[in-house]
Amino acid sequence: MNFDIITSGGSRRALLCSLSILLSASAFAQFDQNVEVEGRYKPEIIPQERIGLFPTPVKFPLETSQLQYSMRGVAANFRPQAVPIPATGWQTTRTLRDNRGYVDFGIGSWLTSTLSAGYRIIDEPQTLFGVRLQHNSTSLWNPEDWLTPQRGESLTPERKLKRYDENIGVYGSHSFDGAGTLQGALDYHLGYFNYYGFQPQPWVGTPMGQTEVPSQSLNDVALRLAWDSPAKTTGLQYRASFGLRYFGYRRLYLPTELISGHVSPFYESLTGSHETDVNIAAGLVYTTSSRSTIGLDFNADFLSYSDLQSRSAGSDYSIDAPDSYGLVSLTPHYRFTRDNLKVQVGAKIDLAFNAGPEGDRFSAFHIAPAVMLDYNAGGATLYAHILGGVSPFTLASNYNLDYYQMPGLFDTTPLYSPVDAKVGVNIGPFSGFEAGIDIAYRSTRGQRTGGLYQTLLNYDIQPAGNLPLHSGEGNGSYIYNYYPGSGYDIHGYSAGINLGYDAGRYFKFAAEARYQPQNGKRGYFNGYDRARWTLDASAETNPWSTLRFKLAYQYRGVRNVVAHADLYPTSEAGGDSGQPRSMLMQLRLPDWTGLSLGASYDFSDSFGIWLQGDNLLNRHDSVLPCLPAQGLTLTAGISYLF
Repeated sequence: MNFDIITSGGSRRALLCSLSILLSASAFAQFDQNVEVEGRYKPEIIPQERIGLFPTPVKFPLETSQLQYSMRGVAANFRPQAVPIPATGWQTTRTLRDNRGYVDFGIGSWLTSTLSAGYRIIDEPQTLFGVRLQHNSTSLWNPEDWLTPQRGESLTPERKLKRYDENIGVYGSHSFDGAGTLQGALDYHLGYFNYYGFQPQPWVGTPMGQTEVPSQSLNDVALRLAWDSPAKTTGLQYRASFGLRYFGYRRLYLPTELISGHVSPFYESLTGSHETDVNIAAGLVYTTSSRSTIGLDFNADFLSYSDLQSRSAGSDYSIDAPDSYGLVSLTPHYRFTRDNLKVQVGAKIDLAFNAGPEGDRFSAFHIAPAVMLDYNAGGATLYAHILGGVSPFTLASNYNLDYYQMPGLFDTTPLYSPVDAKVGVNIGPFSGFEAGIDIAYRSTRGQRTGGLYQTLLNYDIQPAGNLPLHSGEGNGSYIYNYYPGSGYDIHGYSAGINLGYDAGRYFKFAAEARYQPQNGKRGYFNGYDRARWTLDASAETNPWSTLRFKLAYQYRGVRNVVAHADLYPTSEAGGDSGQPRSMLMQLRLPDWTGLSLGASYDFSDSFGIWLQGDNLLNRHDSVLPCLPAQGLTLTAGISYLF
C-alpha cells in the first residue's frame, strides 16, 4: 500500500517548501502545457510494486509547481517563487511555517526503516538551492510459508525479502529580473533488492540448499534543466527544457535451457539492460486576447540501449541491444475561455524514427486528439477530455508498474493510444461535501504483458505455481512467454464515483471506487493485475492541533494477470500434435485488501513523533505472481525541523 507517513503541521510546511524524492521513476513524459480546469483527469496506472511491500515511499504534500513542463523521472518538483496560500477546507484555518531543513526517521518490524532529510542552503526570493535525501529499506521478513508450495524440498538456504532504496538529489532555481527563470535538478537513485519469491524446481542431482536467491541492483540518474520566460498577460511566452536519464540494471538472469538448451535449475547471468534517454522539450504560447491563446508544444525523446553480455567464465554468449530510436511529438492547440466555459482544441502528432524491431518497425506517423472542455454550472462542473498519443515503452516507465520487472528490454516498440477519453461531472463543495461521477474509455495498441519475471526465475511451466488457468480452450499443453516484448491491443471503459467530506480538522473523508470490466483484450488497463473493482478510501481527524490520526483502505478485486501462451493441442495418443497457436491466458490472482492507520503528535513546532501500521489485516496475498506481501508492518518515527 502506498500510504502517507503522518507528519506534523510544521513538518508538512517544511516539506512543502522542499522537493520530494520518489522511489520509483518512469520515463520522460510528454511535454504539454497544463490547462487549468475544474475537471479531474488522471490516468489510472497503479504501481504494483507498491502494494503491501514495505517500505513504501514517504510522500509529503507538495504545493503545485509553476513549471509548465513535465518530466517523470526521479521527481523534481520545484518550489514556486510565489506560493499562493492554498484554499482552506470548510471552517478551517491554516498555519504556515517556513523551516529550511527537516529530518524524518522511522524504524519498524522486519527491520524496516525510512529516513527523509533536506535543507535549503540558499533560500532567497529570487534564488533557491537545496539538497535532499531519502532512504527506505526492509530485510528480515521470510516469505517461506506464504509462497506457493513446490514439488520437493527447497533449494534455497534463505529467502528473506531484502530491499534497499537510496535517493539523493540537489535542486535549484534563479529568477532573472525581466528575463525569465532557470530551474534545474540532479537526482540519483541506487536500488538493491533480491527476487525473494525465488523457488526453483529440485532437479535430480542438485544438492539441497546450494542455490542462492538472485539479487539485483539498479542505477537511476536524472538531470533536468528548464527555462521559463516571464509570465505575461499578453504577447508571446516560451519555455524550454533538457533532460538526461540513465536507468540500468546490474544483471539479467535467464534459465540455462533458454541459452544453451541444457536443462538445469541454475541460471545464466547476463549484464542487465542499460537505458539512456535524452529529452528535449519546448513550448510557445501566444495570447491573442484576454480570453484566448494559441500555442505549440514540442517534445523529443532519443533512447539507446546496451547489449546483454554473458558474465559466466568462458562464455561469449550475448544478446544484441534493441536499436536506438527517437520519438518526436508536436501538439498545436487553441484555448479559449468564455464565462464559465474553458476549451482546448488541438491534436497530438507523433513521429517515430527507427522504433521497434528490424523488419517490424513501428509506424512513423500517428495522430491523436488533444481536446479538453470544462463547464462550470454553478455548483457543478462538467468536463470532457479526449486525449491520446504515443508513449515510449522503456525500462524506466515499466519500473512504475512492476518493481520486479525483467531487467532486460528486448522490444522497444512504443505504445499508441488513438483515444484516451474521460467525461464526468463534479458537484460541490457544499459545506465541505463534494462528489463526482465519471466514465473513461481508452484504446491502446501494443500493450505489454508483465509481472511474470519472478515466475520465469522459478522455472515452472505453471505460471505462479498452482494458480488456476482461465482460457475456455480445449485440452492441450501451454508454453508461456514471459518476455515483456509481446504486445496486444486492448480497449475498454472505466466507470467511477468519488465522494469527499471536509468538516475541518475534526473530520475529513475521501473515497473513490471504480468498475473496469476485464477480459483479455477487452478491458481498461490499470496495472498488470488488471483489477475489475478498485476502491481507495481514507478518513482523517485532528482532535487537537498537535494530534492527528489517519485511516486508509485499499481494495483491488477480481485481479487477473494476462500472459502470452502457445497452445499445443493434444493428440488422440495423448501427446502434443499440430502447430501451436498463440493466445492470451488470464492467470487469476487473489483480491488485494489493505488497511493502514497512522498517528502523529507534535511536542513543539519543531519536534514530533509518529506511528504507522500498514497491512493491518495481515494479508499475505500475492501482489504479482510469486510475490506475496509481507503482512502487518508497524513503524515508529520522529520528525525534526530546523
